[in-house]
Amino acid sequence: MAVSRRTLLFGAADKTGADNAESPPFAVRVMNRMAFGPRPGVDDIDYFNSLGGDDLSRLTAYVDEQLDPLAIADGEADTRLSDPAFTTLNKTLLQLWQDHHVNSNNDQPVDDVERAVFVRAVYSRRQLLEVLADFWHNHFNIYARDFYARSTWVSWDRDVIREHALGNFRQMLEATAKHPAMLYYLDNYTSEAGGPNENYARELLELHTLGAEAYFGTILPGDVPPHPNDPSIPAGYVDNDVYEVMKCLTGWRVNDSSSFGDTGEFMYYPPWHENTAKAVMSFGFQNIPADQPPEKDGLDVLDMIAAHPATARYVSTKLCRRLLADDPPSSIVDAATATFLANTGASDQLKQVVRTILLSMADPGFDALVPWGSKLKRPFEQVVSAMRAVNADFTIKPDDSESNSFWWRFDDAGQLPFNHRPPDGYPDKRDVWQGSTSLVHTWRTIDWLLDENATTGDPVLMPVLEITQNEFPDPSNYTPDSLADFWLTRVLRFTPGGSGTWLGTDTHDAVARFLAQSYSGASNPYPRNKVPIPPADLASESSPYYWHRRLRGMVGLILSSPNFIQR
Repeated sequence: MAVSRRTLLFGAADKTGADNAESPPFAVRVMNRMAFGPRPGVDDIDYFNSLGGDDLSRLTAYVDEQLDPLAIADGEADTRLSDPAFTTLNKTLLQLWQDHHVNSNNDQPVDDVERAVFVRAVYSRRQLLEVLADFWHNHFNIYARDFYARSTWVSWDRDVIREHALGNFRQMLEATAKHPAMLYYLDNYTSEAGGPNENYARELLELHTLGAEAYFGTILPGDVPPHPNDPSIPAGYVDNDVYEVMKCLTGWRVNDSSSFGDTGEFMYYPPWHENTAKAVMSFGFQNIPADQPPEKDGLDVLDMIAAHPATARYVSTKLCRRLLADDPPSSIVDAATATFLANTGASDQLKQVVRTILLSMADPGFDALVPWGSKLKRPFEQVVSAMRAVNADFTIKPDDSESNSFWWRFDDAGQLPFNHRPPDGYPDKRDVWQGSTSLVHTWRTIDWLLDENATTGDPVLMPVLEITQNEFPDPSNYTPDSLADFWLTRVLRFTPGGSGTWLGTDTHDAVARFLAQSYSGASNPYPRNKVPIPPADLASESSPYYWHRRLRGMVGLILSSPNFIQR
């Protein structure tokens, strides 16, 4: 093509075009931060704007609705997930273990959840739950095809991540600690007094709770400074605390032996437990007595670290980063941290923290603190939001050739669900994802979705032509300028300054030029605003303009634009 996608919209130096992006209306910003973008006619800005008379009332109503996901009817997603290709989504942990570990040892549960996560993200009306499920999967990251994880992944996703995403952090922490997927992934399932393993204990402190910022290295426990808000506890942890936590968690294993029933469930095994007294984050003084009842050493540790101020700030910061900005304002992090600490015993602790964060979007001065474009959509978010924007009809599922073709392409973008091998989860800052490899393979995936079956007579995945024919206000006015304006408005769900049109903007000029440029066989670009394209030609793949192909390419260009890929 004569003009490249990147040159048209990003220029030669700026890969993401953040400075070129318009700031959309409040409703669009909300739908791109706490959902995977608007879905015209379903989860759209029109519905959001119907919820109240001002931004705060609309936001409050929408946030509270999304924070009660079970009250939201979700028929379309449920219907798609009832496809017979999904064979394991309703199995219990015991069934999963028996069917896919003891008897067959296969990856079907992973295959099902990997594909289901796309279905839910695109079609579920419980959008905030999907955003938070993605967050918690990365916070408690496990490589899904690890030995015990692959057979029990449905349970990990359903019983741990989704069950607790809006619940109590302490309860969630225990659920993660006792699940076979985590016990195996970080090696605690073999940790015993005679041969303890520190992997889980270290990641529990560094990644799941207090964070690396609270790590004081190899100094003596007594030299750790007190926490500024509570001098009775240390500000963080040292290596010795890792070793002491490791001892507290010895004997926490999986029932994976025929001698005990081989159920795959959590099992506390007293002969493996280190029963001596321990000193955990106590300035070196022993605060875990010897010979406590079964599991109590480990439960005491979870109680202690789940309520620690450093944990509250670490988790709150990560939630603010996911929902608002790569570098969230300290004032919002402070408010979320205070909510976390004030509700450590509440069954809806995390729900209240998320509510505090999201309602800050309506605060005066928020846009100055968190300008639009503070986040970049990662590959998963770009593809899902593109599917939502163009009303895709595509149930990505296991054992399906078209779904496999999609999967093969998306894998190259670098964010295949549950495929991050280190325990830190996929990165959540734009500089990791704005490289050319990630962007190009994300765009190629979107292009494939736009092109698949477009000319074969089989059901299309992204109905660009159908939408144009059904929704364009005046088919006799199919000029490149008017088509570019129509699709920019439809995909982005706004016009600059509420003007009602993109005409006259640099973005519109780039998109319209892309549509009007000629292939070989046409000596000049098509007149952009004077000569309408005959309606029948819009479906044509014929020389010299190939209008159908060009139309799909134009939509792909908009889906790759700075205005679309910012959050």
